[in-house]
Amino acid sequence: MKKLLTIMTVVALWLCVATGAQAQTYERKDFTFKSEKIKNAEGEVSEVKVGAYVGKKLIKEMTYELEPALSEDLAKYVGTVSESDLNFDGYPDADIYLGYMGGFANNTHHEALLWDQSLHAFVEAEGYGEIGEPVVDEEKEYIQTTLSAGPDHRVTTYYRWQGNKLQEYLTNTWAIEGDEYVSFEGLLNYPCYRFDAKLDGRIPVNIVFQRTDDDIIAGYIYYPKAKTPAPILIVGSVTRYGDKQYYQLDEYQSDGIITGNIFLQTPVKCDYFSEMEGTWTNPKTEKAMKMTDLHFSQEMPKWFTKSVLTPEDPGNIGREYSFQQWNQNYQSMVGGHISFRGAGKNKVHFECGNIRHNIAEGRSGDDRPAVLKDNVFEYRDVNECGYGFRAKFFPRFVVLQTITDYNTLDCFGAGASFEGVYIKVKQ
Repeated sequence: MKKLLTIMTVVALWLCVATGAQAQTYERKDFTFKSEKIKNAEGEVSEVKVGAYVGKKLIKEMTYELEPALSEDLAKYVGTVSESDLNFDGYPDADIYLGYMGGFANNTHHEALLWDQSLHAFVEAEGYGEIGEPVVDEEKEYIQTTLSAGPDHRVTTYYRWQGNKLQEYLTNTWAIEGDEYVSFEGLLNYPCYRFDAKLDGRIPVNIVFQRTDDDIIAGYIYYPKAKTPAPILIVGSVTRYGDKQYYQLDEYQSDGIITGNIFLQTPVKCDYFSEMEGTWTNPKTEKAMKMTDLHFSQEMPKWFTKSVLTPEDPGNIGREYSFQQWNQNYQSMVGGHISFRGAGKNKVHFECGNIRHNIAEGRSGDDRPAVLKDNVFEYRDVNECGYGFRAKFFPRFVVLQTITDYNTLDCFGAGASFEGVYIKVKQ
């Protein structure tokens, strides 16, 4: 892998001509690029210097090492700078071609400088130089690579930007001679995660999901050895403590009944070699099965091609949502139910009851409906203690989260709230 050797800012500050001088602001159109190839003692091209200029003034210089060094013939196009919009913000960036990276298929090395309009400067693109042969889709705003996965297969990996860092979203391995084409573009709204395991070392299971920016996670659990295997909806959340992440998910049937509880513990930076733990628990019998042979990837199965975390259209909110789970103390199913009725454009009235722990009940005021902004509303003063919650709608479920202090729950039963994942049961 080629390494970035030096990053040298030629002027004292990127935006200043000299100390104490008035800041010099540049526009993107002011910049041009020049590159220089540096040879080693054997006459091979071993380094490339790329300079960003305003007129004849060198503003920023980057030096890249080529590993391995290339002959002059092979390095003919090394250092070529292509100016296109790599991060889809409307401003041209700079792709720097650095030659063959090793391996098979289209494995060539590129680095990038991204134009930051707020700084009026170029910044480094993190992760771009590690992926090999990037293909930019400006219309759909993602970057993909296709590399070798052996003599008969290729692997396509999809990426999107998180700030200046390129984030891997999912991968797809496919047979070169295969006839079936599967599009995963319906999953490029959030990064995808896959965990394969065996329950108690016997029952194979696939757990695949996506994660939103506010840590809602949703996807499917799949039992390939079931009599009639089919993906089952899972929804939950993730929390972080130190260098560990803790995933809590529930397995939902279409009527909202919870038939399994999933727990996963992983490092924050989970990779193919991470140490992980997991269990699947039957909520009725409380029997827990440990996950063995647990490993992580971002390889998506062919049956998961459409996200369940797309925002729901405010005009398509269902009339009733519910969930139920077996409660050992009551020896019966308990849960929650919330119903909605329209009250004008992007406005709804609601009535909610949740008895997972104790009883929490409430409704919107007759003259105060909830007002949706996109697929979310916040509603306060449900009860005399000032309880408030957020409702976030997706096509198959709504997530309710408390947004007020703990003492606002005092008017409900102890420990009760509206919180939970409610499955759409009536459109």
